[in-house]
Formats: sequence, C-alpha cells, structure tokens
Amino acid sequence: MVSSPKTEQKLYERCLAKVGNARTAQHPDAAAKETLLALRSQLQEIMDRSEFRDSALFESAHELVDEVGALLRRHYSDSCTLPYRDGAYYRECPVDLAHQRVGLSPEVRVLESKCSICNLDPEDCDHLPGEMYDGRECRSVITKAEMTALAIVANPRQLVTRPTSIPAGTPAELSAALGPKFRPGVQLCCDRCLSACDGLNRDFASATHG
Repeated sequence: MVSSPKTEQKLYERCLAKVGNARTAQHPDAAAKETLLALRSQLQEIMDRSEFRDSALFESAHELVDEVGALLRRHYSDSCTLPYRDGAYYRECPVDLAHQRVGLSPEVRVLESKCSICNLDPEDCDHLPGEMYDGRECRSVITKAEMTALAIVANPRQLVTRPTSIPAGTPAELSAALGPKFRPGVQLCCDRCLSACDGLNRDFASATHG
C-alpha cells in the first residue's frame, strides 16, 4: 500500500515505465491490455494519496491516467463498457472515478474500546498506542461505536470512502440522450477518453466536515 510521498513517487515512476512499454506495444496485445487495466487503479490511488501532499505528482498522475484511458479505449474498447445490473448502468472505470474529487467523511462517537495488549479499557491500562510490547504493537481497538453524521467532502481521511460506482443515468435519460433505438441492457461503451480531458470534478472542493 502506498503510505508516503517517497513510495508514491516510486510507484508513479514504475507506472510511467509501464505506460512507455504500452505505447510501443503491437496492439492488440494481451499483456499490454492487462498492464493498462492495472495501471488505471494504481494511478487513481496515486492521485488520491498525493492530491493534498504533492500537487506536481498529482498532476503528473492525472495526465498519465488520461493517457492510459485513451490507450485502452482506442485499442481495447471492450474494457470501456458501462456495467449494467438491476436495470441500470454504472460508471466504474478508475479513470473516470479518478476525476471525481469527492468522498465521504463519517463522524463517529466511540462508545467502547479496548487495548490490543491487555484487553482493558485504554484509560485503565498503562500501554501506549504505537509502542511495541513483546513484539506486539499496542492499538486501541474500537468495539462499539455510533455514527453521528456523514458528510460529502473533497479530501476524505479514509480513501476507501471515495466512490467506486456512480449511476450513469436513468433509462429515460439515456434514451433521450442516445435516441429511440436505445434499449436498456444493450452494451454501452464509454467514449470519454477519446476526447481531451475536460478537467476534474471539484464540486465539493470547499466542503468540510462540521
């Protein structure tokens, strides 16, 4: 897992080298396709972790994920279809989601917790979180909590709260956009990466929790 600016930079450099190989591959190429599919998620992660720590790296990863998306769409359009389930289409491509700079921020009230070393309430023991005891790291383990609020923010503390799936529109909306021949369930291909990037969605840039 990427955990520091230094490791994020190294991961980016590895991604850059792999994209270079994909540029010169003789498409279609099964190995190049798998590499590009993996790169989408890796570059999205770099963007998520570097946005507020290294703006230059964030922008570099943004440009590279756009290129990866374009290579996939041009050479492997079967990788750019919208998933259809339960009567609806969804946007789940990491390239698309990387442009949605938003996530959720939960506000949680801890009701009960225990020390991972002795199982006592952390306030009743002498172990310190982060310290090692006989080869074990002390942690405060939350055993009971209550969610008191949930906010939409631009920079969620937990990266797993960023969206992984976004509705692509109701059947009526898609029918109006695609014409009378559209029928729910037909395969739809996303073409966003065939055009120049129109920027990041920062609608929640000023949103904070509380």
